[in-house]
Amino acid sequence: MLEVPEAKLAIQTEGSGRPVVFLNGFGSYKEIWTAQMATFSRRAQTVCFDYRGQGESIGAVATSLEQLADDLLAVIKGLNLTRPLLVAHSMGASVLWAFRQKYPEVAVSGLVIVDQSPKMINTPDWPYGFQGLTARTAPVQLVRPRPGHETLHGMAPQVMNTFIRAESRHPFSHEAGLALLKNHYEADWRGAATAETAPTLFVTALQTPYFNNGYGQWVMRRNAHVREVMIPNCGHDIMAEVPEPFNQTLRHFMMQNK
Repeated sequence: MLEVPEAKLAIQTEGSGRPVVFLNGFGSYKEIWTAQMATFSRRAQTVCFDYRGQGESIGAVATSLEQLADDLLAVIKGLNLTRPLLVAHSMGASVLWAFRQKYPEVAVSGLVIVDQSPKMINTPDWPYGFQGLTARTAPVQLVRPRPGHETLHGMAPQVMNTFIRAESRHPFSHEAGLALLKNHYEADWRGAATAETAPTLFVTALQTPYFNNGYGQWVMRRNAHVREVMIPNCGHDIMAEVPEPFNQTLRHFMMQNK
């Protein structure tokens, strides 16, 4: 456990070498990175952790992305990580962007954004947000999660087993996380994404149930440091549903950006 203000963070770290930090989505668990921890710990120091108040971590659920950005800094400093690669899924990308905005002096070797638009709310000039989410529908969607499945075919068995065990041991309260989710809904990270100077990869799902694809290309047209890879035959939880294609994509990015 890593002590941070008013909380203790449950951290899993394996392997040695280049540090890679995996960031969860809203209400998720570090176990969603099971396939990546197993694969990349053979050549890198892999790190994943539960956000405060989630999973095995102790404390109240965070109320803001800035609070989680502070926790990410504590993890990096607490483990003495040098130029980590940050890999963020879903709301974890908002945590990553909040971290980059607040702590630009912390060097990173690269950023990987997994199925997350830099702006959740759709507007007439931004059709790439969370499907059906507008300023008008946000109050309802905030308290009533969108029905349906995150994945196309379900998580890979080796990931599903560990994830379900974590979920059963520490059920997440959607209500407890409403302030954090609201912050995520309202955030606009397009400026951060287009101004980023670290190598950045958007890994998007062809059949994502959550977003209108196109935001990766939108950022690419405005930032030469950004690339996008779209992976087919999967939904939102790309790394957990099709770990082999995802790992191959991540491995290639790591080789290109050391």
